[in-house]
Amino acid sequence: MQRNANYVLRVRAGPDMQHLETVDVNYERTPMKIDTEDFKGYITVRVFGFSGLMSDPCHPPPAHAEYFSDGFSRKALYSIQVVGRFLRSGLTADNIMFGNYFDQRLPLPPFSRLFEWFMKRMDRTLVLDMKSDTPSAVSPLLSTINNKILRELHPIDGAFDSAGRVAEFFPIKSSLNKDSKKRRRYFEKATHRQHWKVKPTDMYAFDFYSPFIDVNHQCVRMPNAVVEPMPFFDGDMPLRYECRTRDGSHTFFIVQFELIPASRTRQLRPHQNRPRREYRDSGYEREVLDPPPPYTEED
Repeated sequence: MQRNANYVLRVRAGPDMQHLETVDVNYERTPMKIDTEDFKGYITVRVFGFSGLMSDPCHPPPAHAEYFSDGFSRKALYSIQVVGRFLRSGLTADNIMFGNYFDQRLPLPPFSRLFEWFMKRMDRTLVLDMKSDTPSAVSPLLSTINNKILRELHPIDGAFDSAGRVAEFFPIKSSLNKDSKKRRRYFEKATHRQHWKVKPTDMYAFDFYSPFIDVNHQCVRMPNAVVEPMPFFDGDMPLRYECRTRDGSHTFFIVQFELIPASRTRQLRPHQNRPRREYRDSGYEREVLDPPPPYTEED
């Protein structure tokens, strides 16, 4: 049962905290574009059983996403898919970090030590700082993501094959590119990461997904069927994923799962003479607010 039944899930993404926009979750062919001096690419977010807010509150989210019926991701509860280029010069695989960042101290439950042990077993490069005033749980990007076939994204030069799909791609030797276990073991060594140059001309495509974190019900589903509530995901504290440099000086993109009080949301009527966006998954065009407010206060 949903722990925060009085809240509605919303997903926002963008290049930084000041430019987050609502993501149309589970629309696999309508990704969000990121275009800055640091990163250029596209983001698609999927959530299993999503029933939260869309950019147009008058239009409900798709009941299902094809992604979750695939053998690769049948057990996934959500997915963050990204394809693009890291444009800053001088980057290495050791510079680019991806994971959770928080703005305030976390109320850690008794089982947190067990969860930390489990996560470190899953990802040996995981850097945990869960007891500070600004906690984080992050890893070098190239050593943390999984290998799988990605769904179609909005066209970007060099990312697609003739079938319109993009496979997870890193400009590294094929044996590491095709086998995520080998690649993750390879990049466990800091020296390997430090010597791998991330060039602005290289295309990176990847998918980060989890079979454990249930963002719809704000809980962690462990492999032994134990379900624990997430103490750090509520109406006051979102679950935020960031891709940034190790020193925090540059942010490439952010995806944030947040809970909005249901009492503060209401249906919006489409405005006339507004731009229209085509949603190819559903096969029709619909009006959207440009840009749409995340929610509207009740009078």
